[in-house]
Amino acid sequence: MGRSHRDGLVGNGWVLAGGVMYLLEWVAITWGGIAGVGTQVVRGASTKEVMTSYAGHENAMYAMAGAFAVVLLGRVLLFIGLRHALADSGYNHPLLDFAVAASAVSVTLEIASYGLAATAVAQADAGEDRLAVLVDQAGAGLNLMIAGGLGVAIVCSTYVMWRSGYFSLPLVLLGAVAGVAILGAQFTVVPSTQTLFDVLFFFPAVFWIWMLWTGVVCLRARPHRGDQQADAAPGMHP
Repeated sequence: MGRSHRDGLVGNGWVLAGGVMYLLEWVAITWGGIAGVGTQVVRGASTKEVMTSYAGHENAMYAMAGAFAVVLLGRVLLFIGLRHALADSGYNHPLLDFAVAASAVSVTLEIASYGLAATAVAQADAGEDRLAVLVDQAGAGLNLMIAGGLGVAIVCSTYVMWRSGYFSLPLVLLGAVAGVAILGAQFTVVPSTQTLFDVLFFFPAVFWIWMLWTGVVCLRARPHRGDQQADAAPGMHP
């Protein structure tokens, strides 16, 4: 592992801020559950299941979709924060740019899936049963595609973290396990491997732990203002 020319990691608070912002989705999910709205778009849902879950909840579902459109962007911010932490430490790598792009694709698909779910609610309230199911299943299809970009972003990031030498091996391994498992979920998205997909579906929880742990490491590595000024002042280096 090759360290950069600096003495240590130059961190920032954006990784942790992005992670916390992303986890705010659970506020919307919990509120939706209290309101009686199903937040999961599920492949193969029947007309009865769609109508039972959606009918009468148009305002609540649109509010949830709107919230997801904001808080899920935190998933992109955390990878941007990690990229800047390593870049500021003198360790630039193109895979970090790829990680940011991949995370943005994943988030875009997820936001779109909930937008379609909200549209399905509107159709259900209008009595358009078949159209509601069609739109709902389109959203379910998009929702099944979000693991690819996320898994790629995690794997690329943990590889660069390992190469930089600035992060502990347990942290890197935790992220690698989460990333590989989430990629595995994307490759087992076909109906015939539903059981394996269901098992791998729990690994985002491992990603959350890695995300928060990485965020804390980057936050604590942030240099003191006095150190920054000393580094920037001419003639202060030995």
